[in-house]
Amino acid sequence: MQKIKFFLLSTLFFSCGVFTSCNKTITDIMIVGVNEDGWNEIAVLLDNLDNAHKQTINSVNFYSGKIDEKNVVVAEAPIGSSEAAMVTTIGIEHFSPKYVITEGTSGGHHTELTYNDIILGKDVLNIASYKGDPSNPSSMELQDPTLHSDQFLLDKAEKVENPISDKSVECGTISSSDCWNTSKEYVQALHTKFHEDCEEMESYAVLNVCEFYKTPALAIRIISNNITNYEEYKPELKIAENGQKYTIDLIKAL
Repeated sequence: MQKIKFFLLSTLFFSCGVFTSCNKTITDIMIVGVNEDGWNEIAVLLDNLDNAHKQTINSVNFYSGKIDEKNVVVAEAPIGSSEAAMVTTIGIEHFSPKYVITEGTSGGHHTELTYNDIILGKDVLNIASYKGDPSNPSSMELQDPTLHSDQFLLDKAEKVENPISDKSVECGTISSSDCWNTSKEYVQALHTKFHEDCEEMESYAVLNVCEFYKTPALAIRIISNNITNYEEYKPELKIAENGQKYTIDLIKAL
């Protein structure tokens, strides 16, 4: 009898997962956004999160609640690719979201993009994975594969209007790395070589983790500066807030 009891308890323990609960709330969407001084890309999301509940897991803050009756978790990430990968991994392991969205600001890489335009990452590149001579970008070849946002999420997102009425929402190519490129010539050369529309630091890492877990994901980036147009980053424009408003409208559309 003792052996049978041990077997049943062991089966229950491992089927629920070590140190996790069997009665998890279903998470419809997890949002990964940066929250650091000058880069608060989750404040508007949190303001719109009904019945918000904060949990800190392995030093990462997660905020659970509802937006338009959907169960949403907002994951608070530091700036950077390794940090974004860590936060996404912890979030997926703990909350098992149906979808993951990474949203935030980015720098434009060609002159047609300006403040508040939105790029949906149909393709996402690890622009730091190159082999070649960075002084000659045409010689560079990327070693990591191109990742892609989920097609269902892209189709839904394309139909959501930019909260700034005269600004665009377009599918495009997002490049990720832990660099902030400030050379106009280098940025233009990268665009010519790889046809990317903007650069930031988290999308590739988030999508890479989501691909491993087979979790559909979408990268959303709103343009906050563009060296090819001599547009500097201006926190006072509150562009991150507009990106979050767009994300909230997308959540309601899903």
